[in-house]
Amino acid sequence: MSRSSRRAGFTLIELLVVIAIIAVLIALLLPAVQAAREAARRAQCVNNLKQLGLAVHNYQSANNCIPYGLKGCCWGTWAIAVLPGIEQQALFNSWNSWGNNKIAAADVPLRYAGVCNATVTSSRLNAYMCPSDGNNPQSGAASVVIGSVTYKLTSHNYVANFGNVALAQTALAYNGVTYQFLGAPFTDIGSPLTDTSNATINEGATASTVDFSGITDGLSNTMLFSEALVGNQTPSRDFRGFLWYNAGVSFSGLLTPNTTQPDWEGSVSYCNLTAPNNPPCIGGPGSNTMLAARSRHSGGVNTAMCDGSVKFIKNSVSPATYMALSSSRGGEVISSDAY
Repeated sequence: MSRSSRRAGFTLIELLVVIAIIAVLIALLLPAVQAAREAARRAQCVNNLKQLGLAVHNYQSANNCIPYGLKGCCWGTWAIAVLPGIEQQALFNSWNSWGNNKIAAADVPLRYAGVCNATVTSSRLNAYMCPSDGNNPQSGAASVVIGSVTYKLTSHNYVANFGNVALAQTALAYNGVTYQFLGAPFTDIGSPLTDTSNATINEGATASTVDFSGITDGLSNTMLFSEALVGNQTPSRDFRGFLWYNAGVSFSGLLTPNTTQPDWEGSVSYCNLTAPNNPPCIGGPGSNTMLAARSRHSGGVNTAMCDGSVKFIKNSVSPATYMALSSSRGGEVISSDAY
């Protein structure tokens, strides 16, 4: 057989060169692909917050008030109240609240982990989840066994604005400075156990809810919802992102977005200090809760405003501006380019 009849082919060196070129191209393209994916995740997060803002406006139109933030520690949160507004009417109908006749024996069954409500609080809702947070598919901060069924209660990624101080919404001493509470869109209307009035729209309010007319700083200047990172549940409970219970339902304007300062959880037993990639936290002084808005988005957090718009608040926002955005009746002047 002649030399000219031999079949032509690639040499080993040529193959290695081609493989190296392909590897370089992949390395160049990978960041762009990852950036495109994150842009899609961020867009989904923005859409979720828009839907939550719309749900609050629908609630306000029907009830002449913003949804309650909490009913005490354990008997419902805003995440229950807005379910009809995110096309979850059936789930809302599954929630069992206190009625006119308060019977002490019904207390535990009607809590977030009670036999009457575990079906709701073990449900995972895409509308409450930011796809950028890799922790959110895991189980939540608690589980409950009812008969032979174990309900794993869920955590999610959006939290309500409870103002410029802590969850208790009273004057707060922090780093040597005392901050006064300057109003918020969401409130704690109190435990149904303390209700002595007839049933109201809030089913036992001991404190009034807020209407848009009470947000004197302006709807476009006041935050409504923002983002939270789900706390790592191994090996201990972490209530951040746990929207069914007061320890995880809110964020505070006193802590800037994605701050390195620790969150205050109501008890040190709620704070997993050893888990990797977990936001810093401590047991709150006096069992107080004060949580920062946090996200996996580069540079800041998505935030729904009371007028229904969604804005990206940078990590670099000044503390004074951020506190002003979190208060509903502080009377501050906020420049449009301040954040």
